[in-house]
Amino acid sequence: MTVAERLVSLHFTAQQDAASDLEVVEMTQLDPFLRGVLFTDGTVSRALEAHTLCHVAVEAVEQAPGPVPARVARQLELEPADECLRRRVVMKIAGAQPSVWAESYLALHRMPQEFIAQLNGNPQGIGGSLQQLKLESRRELLWFGVGPPPAWAQHADAPATALTRCYRVLTQGLPALLICESFAVELRSGLYHLMGTSASPPA
Repeated sequence: MTVAERLVSLHFTAQQDAASDLEVVEMTQLDPFLRGVLFTDGTVSRALEAHTLCHVAVEAVEQAPGPVPARVARQLELEPADECLRRRVVMKIAGAQPSVWAESYLALHRMPQEFIAQLNGNPQGIGGSLQQLKLESRRELLWFGVGPPPAWAQHADAPATALTRCYRVLTQGLPALLICESFAVELRSGLYHLMGTSASPPA
């Protein structure tokens, strides 16, 4: 087993459950930044700013309660009839086209009451809110692959390909959030890179 194969098998616990529209991508097909962000358990916006040295805006495009889809309910250990908060955001680097789309399902009854108030006012989204509240939590990586951007993200300038990862956040021993993040990528010199970024960030 190669180091890349060991990393995937060790850290992604449900690779077999990846969405049917995602194709397998090898670690060796991703540039160093994408490999790092795929495995990060910190805030994505911070990782993007550190890599590009540009401001990253997190913009909420939808936030509404509703019934949890069966596939999501299984990962959150909920009943399909239970209700979750679905939140969709886009991340833009230096005001450009969206580079990341994220869809989250939140089991609010497993989160502190002040979490939503913090979330609505935090420019770094869910990750920043968890840090501000100092909420003890851990992230469990589930699966990843390459495929089209999520259907809700389609627009005239949408890229053809996205690297998508899905993970859940557990607090007090129970899964409270399921998050799927899709990164706009392009193939250059045999490697996938985050679209719109160069190999070297600006000085």
